[in-house]
Parts: sequence; structure tokens; C-alpha cells
Amino acid sequence: MHNDTSISPSASAAQKEDNFSPEAKAYERGQLASDVEQFLAQGGKVQAIPKGERADPPRKPENNYGRSSI
Repeated sequence: MHNDTSISPSASAAQKEDNFSPEAKAYERGQLASDVEQFLAQGGKVQAIPKGERADPPRKPENNYGRSSI
């Protein structure tokens, strides 16, 4: 994967907003495409997951009303 586009915690707000520009998004899409091509070239495989399948099944809702101390 690529690590050259990471933003340091001290990056300015203007740099962070620039990440949402069309040019920045196009760069990220290109980088992702090249990463996928490299992954596949090294023998990696992509699996299709059926729509709606979840790794964690839904849980029954819990009623926590009034259980904490005042």
C-alpha cells in the first residue's frame, strides 16, 4: 500500500480541505487502482460477498433505561 500521502497531525486546515478536491480524489482513485493491480499481480484474490451478508449478526436491542446510578 502507499504511505506517501498521509497527513501529519499538525497539517493545516487548508491541506485537509484539499483532500476533498476533485484532483485529490482522482489521485487517490488512481493510487487505489495501482494498489489493487499490484495485489492481484502478487497472487491476491478478490472475493465477491453477497449483498446483505454481515460478519456480525444483528443483536437483540437492549433496554438500558434506568440502570445507571443517579
